[in-house]
Amino acid sequence: MGVALWLGCAAGGVVETAAAQQPLPVPLQMSLPVPLVDCPTNDQPGTARARVGVSMPAPVDGRMAEQVAFYRSLDSPGVYAPRGWSCHGWDGSNGTILVVTPHRLEPPFYPLPVIGGPAVVIQSSDAGSSGRFHVAIVAAQLFALIADEFIATVRQEHVISDSALQAEPHPNDQIQYISDRLVQFTTPANRTGLGTDGLFEPSDWAVRGLIVLNLERDVNSLTEVRVRLPAALNAVAATVLQLETTCIQLQGGCRGLPP
Repeated sequence: MGVALWLGCAAGGVVETAAAQQPLPVPLQMSLPVPLVDCPTNDQPGTARARVGVSMPAPVDGRMAEQVAFYRSLDSPGVYAPRGWSCHGWDGSNGTILVVTPHRLEPPFYPLPVIGGPAVVIQSSDAGSSGRFHVAIVAAQLFALIADEFIATVRQEHVISDSALQAEPHPNDQIQYISDRLVQFTTPANRTGLGTDGLFEPSDWAVRGLIVLNLERDVNSLTEVRVRLPAALNAVAATVLQLETTCIQLQGGCRGLPP
């Protein structure tokens, strides 16, 4: 049975000049296979398991291909993250969350965990279900121009307050619009912002991430990726973000990458 997943809303901040979509580090035709890891979902017991004889394409060089894997859980778009880590997913009535961490998250799995250390998190929210409220809140902060009709429709339901649909700036954030529906951001260490509007709490490491809005879809209408890794894994963090910049714009997510 689906369990509603409610997270904090995103908020707008300092906006840098728009930039063209960033390229992948190497051409798609040079993709290399990386492990595909299945993650337990909701109250499922067990640990992350790499699929035997099954891999995912990753358009990265050989050195990076040895350091990343692709993690997925039930209905989640999945996400690239450091190889050899653990993972757990949540599938609810309004969307999905997948968390990849160095060590296994221990039960209980509800309420959702607060993460103070390194992790990669991908959250998807569905505009065609109760996830529409979170989609509208984030859209009001970051994508008000292209989502004005959707926001107005949700506002007319009078389920969430009008104040929730007003932008609350995060002045410490660095925000860059890659397109009118795709934002990349950095929340500095020990600060609140877009990076801490999910499961992360402030820590000594910055949170980098991506948020994309696709209102044409009832499922995975809003996808948010947050990456917080130690300095020793800066190259891995950059690779994950470049991969996800392409993945979250594909209809099938990373699973839509060509082999």
